[in-house]
This record gives sequence, C-alpha cells and structure tokens, in this order.
Amino acid sequence: MKEHIKNDTQISFIEVNNEEKKLLLDILDYGVDAEGFIIDKKTKKHHICPFSNTPVSIDDSSLLPGSTIIINTTALTLSEYFSRYLEER
Repeated sequence: MKEHIKNDTQISFIEVNNEEKKLLLDILDYGVDAEGFIIDKKTKKHHICPFSNTPVSIDDSSLLPGSTIIINTTALTLSEYFSRYLEER
C-alpha cells in the first residue's frame, strides 16, 4: 500500500494484479474483451476514461476507491482525478 498525505487528507493506493482487477470489474458489471480493454458487460462497448477520453485497458487501469470510476493510469489522469477529489472535500 502506498500512502500520500496532504493537508490532513490521506490517499492510499492498493496494488492489485489483473486477475484481481477482473474480479472487481465483474462485481461492477464490467468485463475485459479479447484485446484487453475494459467493456461494459451490458452494452459490450469499451469503457472510456472520463479524463483522457480513451478506452481503458486492463493493464493500465486504476479502479478508484469509493466510486465506480475506472481510469487509465497516467500522471495526467491521476492528477485530474485528485484535483477534483480534493476540491470536493
């Protein structure tokens, strides 16, 4: 687990492997297609990262705690998410 604390706000990361991600995604009604992209089980459409506006691959994904937000894990998308997260607190 990695932790970052800023202004009394604690942010923790738990690293999970792709098999564990698939189990979590299954609970959230998502799956992974043959190319490794996360899909909505009902529509079979690629899940689009709300920050990068690109399809999310299982290898580069982060499932953010306390939500059903699934993003591509890049410095830009994480920065955008945490900026919004901290603003709301």
